[in-house]
Amino acid sequence: MAMFSKISIPVLNRLCVSASLVFALVSVALGETSMSIVHSNDVSISTEGQEIQLVTTGQDPYVVWKCSANLAESGDHVVAFEYFAVETIEQPSAFLGPPITEATRLDLPDLNQAEGWQSYAANLRRLTRKPIRPAVHLLRLDFGRRAGVSLRLRQIELRKPTDQERQQLLKADSIRQSKLVNDQLIQKYVKSEFGATIDQVVVSLEEIQISGEILKPEMLKPGILHSLQLFEYPPSISIAADGLQHLDMPTIDGPRFTFLVPRFENGRDRLHSGWRLSQSDETRGRPEYLTARHFPTVVMSDLKRSSVNRFRPKSQKGLGGIGLSGPLDELPELGVHAITINIVLNSFVSYQDDVGQGGVGRERIDDGTGAAAYFDSRPFAYYDRLMEFARQHEMVVSAILLIPRSKHVQNQSPLVHSEADGGIYAMPPLTSVNGLHVYANVLDRIARRYRDASQSPGGITHWIAHNEIDFHTVWTNMGEQPRGVVMESYYRSMRMISQAARQYNPEATVFASLTHHWNIPDDGRWQRLSPREVLETLQRYSDMEGDFNWGVAYHPYPQSLFSTVAWSDRDVRDDLDAPYITIQNLQVLGEFMQQSAMRGAGGEMRTVLLSEQGFHTKDYSERAQHFQAESLSFAMQRVKQMPWIESFHYHRWIDHPDEGGLKLGLRTLPSAENPHGVRKQSWYMYQAIE
Repeated sequence: MAMFSKISIPVLNRLCVSASLVFALVSVALGETSMSIVHSNDVSISTEGQEIQLVTTGQDPYVVWKCSANLAESGDHVVAFEYFAVETIEQPSAFLGPPITEATRLDLPDLNQAEGWQSYAANLRRLTRKPIRPAVHLLRLDFGRRAGVSLRLRQIELRKPTDQERQQLLKADSIRQSKLVNDQLIQKYVKSEFGATIDQVVVSLEEIQISGEILKPEMLKPGILHSLQLFEYPPSISIAADGLQHLDMPTIDGPRFTFLVPRFENGRDRLHSGWRLSQSDETRGRPEYLTARHFPTVVMSDLKRSSVNRFRPKSQKGLGGIGLSGPLDELPELGVHAITINIVLNSFVSYQDDVGQGGVGRERIDDGTGAAAYFDSRPFAYYDRLMEFARQHEMVVSAILLIPRSKHVQNQSPLVHSEADGGIYAMPPLTSVNGLHVYANVLDRIARRYRDASQSPGGITHWIAHNEIDFHTVWTNMGEQPRGVVMESYYRSMRMISQAARQYNPEATVFASLTHHWNIPDDGRWQRLSPREVLETLQRYSDMEGDFNWGVAYHPYPQSLFSTVAWSDRDVRDDLDAPYITIQNLQVLGEFMQQSAMRGAGGEMRTVLLSEQGFHTKDYSERAQHFQAESLSFAMQRVKQMPWIESFHYHRWIDHPDEGGLKLGLRTLPSAENPHGVRKQSWYMYQAIE
């Protein structure tokens, strides 16, 4: 390999300082627009001819190019290059400027591992989904969030799309349009009122009872009571589509109706299905629905017939991300009464039955399609130890259900959504009958094993549905989707989790996981949701489709995660339109959830957990540790004034090297001498509280 001449470009305070020097060092003119580097951050750059080698040196590596022509002058532009990377670069992004701000950020597809030169192209117009602003002549590319990553680039260009790329864009636009139609159907549905209602769906061991009432007989066609139709909505069918027609409908003689259907059909369990009543509309050739979809409201089980009381923590003190890598025995010493445990659902699914080759604990998941998927029970040994520890020390367990994406498409788990195209974790496979069968099977087995917190090996009381759905492109990825489609999909997953858990524990609660970005406007880019919007939509679905036991798992970090104190947020207000909800204005969340419109069917306030928040130490100096400890004290004083908050789960226990440079832990980074890190001042502060 040829030697590279090393060029170290420092972080510049202003964008164009020393630009002439860098122009001379790195300039490419291989496409229609010549581009020259004018700025870089957290990256060292080496060049040889037209090749550039980048080595990231921090958690915010990026390079800014100046383009010789304005991007707006010639319409669509594609940023393209060839690259060589020995490891995948996740979550790259582009910015168009000036100015370069968060509002101009465009999320790019991952740069997958390439041990040979690979082509990469991203259409900027497609990413913006709106006209490019005039006078754009700066392009910034961000290369992930990790130091020590090497990347080689060549043939960097900004050009018009090729004919093939235009065809691909047209196809993508067609798919996008169909998604918009689905989104509009969903939005119309959640605003609809119906002439009849299903008010109860009871699932027993062998059958499902569906009961309701005709509220507006005048809406029915003559003789309709003899031609009603029942439609089933398995979890693989969105409310934007028609359900599966159930043909064997009895005649009803009055406003009240009750239908009985078998719980199982050809081995398929209808536990997770919703139901709708319709009258036929021969003129349109499709059903005319009389009711909203309605999911089960009562699930009969052995445990439900026993007297099980809800397990509540003795205090609000909790701790997040608990695993066997830390010294568990110190949790009682800290006075912790609630913990979160990450449960990686993929770990329970295997692709091969290797029992004959010495493997143990694997059982085929038969869904009737012949797909080879196996439940792997071996991870239970790990989780049993955590659950049993929590049981012995009377700690409430909140399980965060996570589905990591593989960096290689061919290795994706059947639990990963078929359109997942980036991010760290994925949405469950809500468009796949086979994938949903595997998902339901895994949920059922976990719920059955950890059904009772008072019995060995312990139990899960709270089920947190995935992670931070409002930042779904990173934390619950299902590809590029409109807001309504993402929300309806997440809701279906929450109902599946709830149904699975409440078979065995009637007090089980499922939680929506949300960041501190309380109000996020719709910018048309399909990148983020608003936490307020998520909660209002969940409530609307509950009102329409049968209330279920759900709550809020909120993450009230400081406005900037790198803030060193908990009281310096600037964009917090004491009203429901506040852009952020942090520790400083937690009362806004309480005011919102205490509204009568946001309560459960019985008038009760829904359970609220602060399931992830922490305070950064920029280093391990006495001053930095003091600020962290004082922030933790400030936060807990605020939380203690709000009894509607069940638990405050501090994040983290131990600093982690792969958390983007954040040092939030009660302990320092692990080292050879101290494999669990060293206790910070905040550790002792947290211990002293209460």
